[in-house]
Amino acid sequence: MSMAYMAAVAPVPWWPPPPELAPVGFLDTSSAAGYPEPQTLPFFLAPTPPPPPPLPAVYPLLPPSAPIVIQLQPDPSFLADVDQRRSSSLVQFLKDEGAVPSPEDEKKREKVIRELKKIVMHWADAVAYEQSVPQGLATATILTYGSYTLGAHGPESDIDVLCVGPCIATLQYHFFVVLRQILEGRSEVSELQTVEKAKVPLMRFRFTGIAVDFTYAQLPVIDALKAINTFSPQLLQKIDTRSWRSLSGVRVNEQIVQLVPNAEKFQALLRCIKLWARKRGLHCHYLGFFAGIHLAILAAYVCRKFPDASVNGLFAVFFQTFAHWPWQVPVSLHDEPTTCLHSEGRLMPIVMPCTPPEFCVSNVTKGSFKKIREELTRGYALTRDPLRHDFQWTWLFEPFPYDQKYQQFLRIALCAPTFAELRDWAGWVKSRFRILILKLERAGIECDPCPSEEVDHTDSDPNVVFYWGLIPERIIQVDTSSLKEDFMEDITNDVYGTVKCTHSDVTISVVGLPQLPKSMCSQSVHWQYMQHCMMGYEGTDEGQSAGWLGLG
Repeated sequence: MSMAYMAAVAPVPWWPPPPELAPVGFLDTSSAAGYPEPQTLPFFLAPTPPPPPPLPAVYPLLPPSAPIVIQLQPDPSFLADVDQRRSSSLVQFLKDEGAVPSPEDEKKREKVIRELKKIVMHWADAVAYEQSVPQGLATATILTYGSYTLGAHGPESDIDVLCVGPCIATLQYHFFVVLRQILEGRSEVSELQTVEKAKVPLMRFRFTGIAVDFTYAQLPVIDALKAINTFSPQLLQKIDTRSWRSLSGVRVNEQIVQLVPNAEKFQALLRCIKLWARKRGLHCHYLGFFAGIHLAILAAYVCRKFPDASVNGLFAVFFQTFAHWPWQVPVSLHDEPTTCLHSEGRLMPIVMPCTPPEFCVSNVTKGSFKKIREELTRGYALTRDPLRHDFQWTWLFEPFPYDQKYQQFLRIALCAPTFAELRDWAGWVKSRFRILILKLERAGIECDPCPSEEVDHTDSDPNVVFYWGLIPERIIQVDTSSLKEDFMEDITNDVYGTVKCTHSDVTISVVGLPQLPKSMCSQSVHWQYMQHCMMGYEGTDEGQSAGWLGLG
């Protein structure tokens, strides 16, 4: 055993007492004299040394009243070395997992942004011509936000792009019709779909293979490019609610960049958190889990609280902080409490660092909240011991074992006559998935939606299939016919949904493990071992959660 972990309990020699003193032997270290043995560190009892020659009786030394106990803590330099090695291995793990883009990938993204700027300027000219506005007066531009602007994107990450247009360019017609037609005419654009009824309406597409989420903000001026460069508060007060919501991502990004003390550590931490969330099935906003903005704020909170910590230390503190967070209290980057906000009814309130402060849009349900807390607790259990010699990052980032956790699954299949129609249909239905999850929860059916999208190759029509794990303790008979009927009413509750489902369909059924696609069957070698390690770190039960949240 290393000397860094030893504690010594040894008798201290003394000179023999003078004849008038009674001889005193060694005190028993386990005696009732009030000096118990140390219970946390091992110790060794040193052998009794031979007595030294006697000194004159005029210099007597009395024996001590108890043995001297020396407890040696781990050497700080040893701890620093362990921390540095863990940080290095974590950064290398990110690279091995493909979470860090290459220089070539960065150049491709920069080119995509340049091309999109040209496209929206051409679009602004077309809108101006249509409305008889003199050429050159109407302008448009794009702004990026999200993980790309924060410097925490990966090779597979999308680019969040905000199109900022003039007052003459409307969302419904000029953005979703005219600009869409321009994009469809570009050979670089593929897989284009629109999500018009979302809280933040957007188009999704790939530009030279890179995924782009394209939102829109309409400014109350004709020269949008000049106005957005000034970004005056008076201008923001005049924009409509949808445009204000679209601009939130850009405003929040700017604040986060200013607030984090070390950009490089923040970027590394956010990459770690995002990879962990994806591996554990937690990075999917429309299913009730985290969106990118949630993870960015949580990462920034930890970085601000512990500015001198290493990447490994920040990651461990992330789990320690939010595994024990009292979620009736909002997470905020503001130094002072956001007393103007009320978090009643919000399961994971997170405040955007903008003025005035606002809550992040959240789709969290009771079921997704429970899983998020369980995964945070698991992460804390794995990272809480900085000196664990057998620790491996693969444990923490292991893909969630749906096939080992659940025996039955809700299978939701979406199909359409063409791939173009399927993209629009799937985008529309996915934006309504939270409604379906809430219906199941109200019926007493708990589920764990898997974010991965599968394909049924036995079906000749273009399709996409989702599998949601049914929680074993709560499985009841699911009437899939009634469930589909109710869900279809929510999908077709307006003209937009009715038109989209004219030739498209949804199929809902319950299947077992044999019907699960092979891509969802985990190859976990640590599952049983991790269950053993997690004993004592289970998430709080539903009753405790209800007490915390005021839901009981």
